[in-house]
Amino acid sequence: MFTHASNIAEGGNPIVIFVIIMKMILFFKSRTFWFNLILAFVFLISLMLPLNWVLKLITGHGEIQYVPDVRNISLKEAQQTLEDMKLLGEVLDSSAFFENFKPGAVVQQYPEPGAGAKVGRKIKLTINRHRAESVYLPILTERTFERATLDLRSRGLILGKVSYKPDLAEGIVLGAKANGKFIKGGDLIRKGTVVDLLVGQISGPATHAVPNVISFSLKHAAFAIQKADLQIQVMNGNQNNLDALIIKQTPIGSGDILVVHTGGVVQVWLSDLKELKNK
Repeated sequence: MFTHASNIAEGGNPIVIFVIIMKMILFFKSRTFWFNLILAFVFLISLMLPLNWVLKLITGHGEIQYVPDVRNISLKEAQQTLEDMKLLGEVLDSSAFFENFKPGAVVQQYPEPGAGAKVGRKIKLTINRHRAESVYLPILTERTFERATLDLRSRGLILGKVSYKPDLAEGIVLGAKANGKFIKGGDLIRKGTVVDLLVGQISGPATHAVPNVISFSLKHAAFAIQKADLQIQVMNGNQNNLDALIIKQTPIGSGDILVVHTGGVVQVWLSDLKELKNK
């Protein structure tokens, strides 16, 4: 029928062409056409939804997790915690030793806690060494006190008590101790060890009043202490955070308490400025 109609249409019969067009219009307006169209649409949707769900289940596409805080716990615990959140823990570095963290504990992580991360993302972890790295003690005797102090810091060692002895070698280091025992240049010693120095002094040691730096920022506290010809020693926290506030010091700053030698040490403890603002 359609072939015959097409042949007639090719002959250019306008009546036949009109009839064919009307039949097509009626077909598109019919319930059968719309029913079949809706049925096809529903069928396609029913195929796409399960497929999309399966893809998300397999790849985790589009799913965001908040990175948990895994610092100061063991690597095994950190990796398990991350795995429970569908994240992966990867060791970035394990060569440094930090006194404020347990051996083998996570020291730093990236991204930081609370950051958003896609499922399956690798979280970079910095792990604390199980023991401090050993270094060779620099030659301290017959060096100036200032030079010896710099050498100690460059090796990751901590300046402890500074004692003075009458000697013609003014301001020169005469000896060094660690854990109550005399040590000398070339000895193997662990990073973070406190080293006490004995310094020569011709005249009697000068006295200096200890400034009260509690509630000062680390930057201003360091300036006040150094202005008094004393030294500052940070006992906790990040000593590079100059905005951190001093919450404790020893000796306690007072006009009645004196440090009886130039270069005496004032120990300070820090509190993170952000933490104080949140309280």
